[in-house]
Amino acid sequence: MNLQFSDLVQKLEAERNNISYRSHFTKPEVKIITKTLKVIPERFKRIYFHAGRYAAGDRDNLAIQAWSEYEELENL
Repeated sequence: MNLQFSDLVQKLEAERNNISYRSHFTKPEVKIITKTLKVIPERFKRIYFHAGRYAAGDRDNLAIQAWSEYEELENL
């Protein structure tokens, strides 16, 4: 009976350490395609960032200038 228990323990330990399931998913199941839809120039990113700071309450020269440019761009 002791021999059967040790066999069971060895089988359970082998099952616990089994990593064969990792080899089944070598290829990705979904193909991911990235596509750039629109490239926004850095100048506009800076204007919108600093204009947003102005809208949040910052009143430094950079934020004020960006807000005026933002108003011109958006025809506000």
